[in-house]
Amino acid sequence: MAVFRPFRGCRYVPQSAGNLADLLCPPYDMIGPALKESLQELSPYNAVHLEGGEQPDPVDPEAGYRRAASLFRQWLEQGVLRREDSPSFYLMRHSYQDQGELKQQLGLFGDVLVEDYGDGSVLPHEFTREPAVMDRVSLLQASMTQFSPLMTLYRDADNELKPLLDQVTSGEPDVQSPGNPSCNIGSLDLWRINDQGLQERITGFFEGRPVFLADGHHRYEAALRYRKLQEAASGGEVDAASNYVMMSLTEFSDAGLQLLPYHKVIGGLSEQQLAQLEEGILELFEAEPVDLSQRGGGEGLGRMVIERGQGRHLVGLVGPQAGQARLLTLRSGVDWKGWGELAVSEAWVLDEKVIKPLLGDSLARHVDYSHDAARTAAMVTDGSQQLAFLLKPFPMDAFEAIVGRGQRLPSKSTFFYPKLPTGLVINRLDGTI
Repeated sequence: MAVFRPFRGCRYVPQSAGNLADLLCPPYDMIGPALKESLQELSPYNAVHLEGGEQPDPVDPEAGYRRAASLFRQWLEQGVLRREDSPSFYLMRHSYQDQGELKQQLGLFGDVLVEDYGDGSVLPHEFTREPAVMDRVSLLQASMTQFSPLMTLYRDADNELKPLLDQVTSGEPDVQSPGNPSCNIGSLDLWRINDQGLQERITGFFEGRPVFLADGHHRYEAALRYRKLQEAASGGEVDAASNYVMMSLTEFSDAGLQLLPYHKVIGGLSEQQLAQLEEGILELFEAEPVDLSQRGGGEGLGRMVIERGQGRHLVGLVGPQAGQARLLTLRSGVDWKGWGELAVSEAWVLDEKVIKPLLGDSLARHVDYSHDAARTAAMVTDGSQQLAFLLKPFPMDAFEAIVGRGQRLPSKSTFFYPKLPTGLVINRLDGTI
């Protein structure tokens, strides 16, 4: 099971770096070109300069990674960042507004031993893409540093750990930040846990249980490859820090944790393919017309799907005709349980029973994904796509059960929210100051 230990984190020094809200950024895979540019302009010390997913130079593909590594060393030398003198855990409280309601999520930062998935201590739920893994490996090799934590989940069914975390949050936080709404980072409180007795109790708690990867599969596999590269280069005498990866651990029932859906859009189909897709949909689903203008557009239809879809398979469909929208309900005679446990997800049913049989190997050329219901519907309304499927989130209890048995979910099944801030704590993997 998971080996969880404290580490010597690197953190921004306010007197040198400035306002923490100007220094943090979302995970690298949530940063598009426009956001990246605005974050770079926000501060010369924003973490996006380190983690931002540099586009490789065609002449020198490694230049961006070397630049990030050089910047990191400069910031340490200049006192913009400082490494702690002793190992710590870090407890983050992330507060944010969700439809007018204040929500708070706790994340416990520490180092988790990097092991092969087959060992059962770290459980993945999705497959990775090789170019994205190698991008993160290159950054690790150049910088010997993990700039952002992986988001992972754990179960504390008997409330063993919760009282310890409550004890920590009852004190004054070491760091506070108002957050940065422009990149979906809410206000942050951070406590440093350096009491050795408390650290030992936290480490002991995780000895008997696995952790579930929520966000960060590519970074975890990059850490695994980096560990093996370090072992090969040193003949097995590898610095212990290289065996670990920085994670933020959140309890499954945390009130601020949300599992949101990914929606699907389809485009580029011929008239014949579109007719065949419609036929396949109506074979499995009953259709109820919906007036988007009366339901708040795509965002309203997305809410309807969630509110009315409790306990049944329900999908919102926009298109193919302009302004057309329907609610799709799985027909009562369909024995979906006979398809296996993944059929609890409407996304799986659509993919396996309707879309893949029609599109086969060309599926990736026609299907795209978005976690924003309004944007998804708008892509059909403006004519850039032909169909939009607005979906419910993957059920959290099914996620825990299925992934806990070692099974992976279909691509783009989950969107965990809120995303973790990059730069709050940084994990250096070499032994120097």
